[in-house]
Amino acid sequence: MESILFWNTPPERESIRFTDPLGFDALREAMADSLVPLLTGATRDADEYLWTLIGLRWSHISTGSSVDATIFNKGFASFERALKQYWYKFERRDGIGGINVVKKLCEGHKPELRRPILVDQRATGLLGNYIVSLRGMGLVQRNSLLVVGEAADRLLMNVDFSPHRSWDSSWGDLKKAFSNVEIREARGRLGAQLFARSHDKMTRAGRAILAQPTARCWRQIPRRYLDKEQARLVDATKPLVNLEAIARSGFAKIISGEKVVSGSVCRDLRSLATTLRNIDPFPSSWSVDNPLRVAISDALLSLAHGKEPANVLVRLHVTVTRDVRQTEPWVIHLGHKPMRFQRWKPDQPEPDFRFKNLFRLRRQTRWRRHAS
Repeated sequence: MESILFWNTPPERESIRFTDPLGFDALREAMADSLVPLLTGATRDADEYLWTLIGLRWSHISTGSSVDATIFNKGFASFERALKQYWYKFERRDGIGGINVVKKLCEGHKPELRRPILVDQRATGLLGNYIVSLRGMGLVQRNSLLVVGEAADRLLMNVDFSPHRSWDSSWGDLKKAFSNVEIREARGRLGAQLFARSHDKMTRAGRAILAQPTARCWRQIPRRYLDKEQARLVDATKPLVNLEAIARSGFAKIISGEKVVSGSVCRDLRSLATTLRNIDPFPSSWSVDNPLRVAISDALLSLAHGKEPANVLVRLHVTVTRDVRQTEPWVIHLGHKPMRFQRWKPDQPEPDFRFKNLFRLRRQTRWRRHAS
């Protein structure tokens, strides 16, 4: 029977699209998919990888079911709530999803496994964060929550999670259920699976940061370890981030009612657009007729040719929202001041194309090429 996991991809919320009115966020995500195809913005912790896999294996066994909804609702949901309460109560881990609710639950006289800790735990909890990567490594079946038995067993080996039925009856029982599980050696096997046995691009990215361990961003790593596409996209990261920052700032002024941008902004956008066109920032996963690729490519061409940036940005925004995403544009002509979007802020943390996640996971798993 086919299993459909509709919750593994969070629903598109309007607030999410508030952050990407020009389509550059989607391009950056596609570039990151090519640079490190097994990682996402949320896959940043080796132990969370392992505990997600442990939880899925235990949930299948404990429920005796192969139905995804049963595995999650009757097994994994409670497992994750218990794990996060254990992490905060006994290890004082603070950077976990649902931390505010978890803190309140840990003030109780015993664990509470029935109360939700996230608005949509299936989409935004451990499962939503790691399932795509676990499938990419061949550890979880496609379109299912069932682990691939032999592959999972090879990775986890002697890791045994078999809590007593009363594991949630007291804090002491909860501690016993998790503290007796040793996953240290499994971290190294996870590194081998993540960087050496699943995808050539991951191996190349891992070798590149090993060669330059002090690097703090993609542009600081040696290109010789990457394939041609990865090297090209790395060269595009900095000019794209710079162009996006200027474009977003300009767009914020446009929706505030301004009709023109300054001469210095025009020159900067022209220079950066020319650089990006020479590099080609589009990953091979975006075909030449991909609607977002066409829209952004046309905008880069116009900016490189010195066209008025305000008109270019409005046209790009309308194409991205109305034609590609089939949503209502914020603004359709210069001079329009949409009150609904006046609180939108163009500032955002500088994107790193998942470099920090790559760096952190390599370090946590202590992966070395010769060890694989």
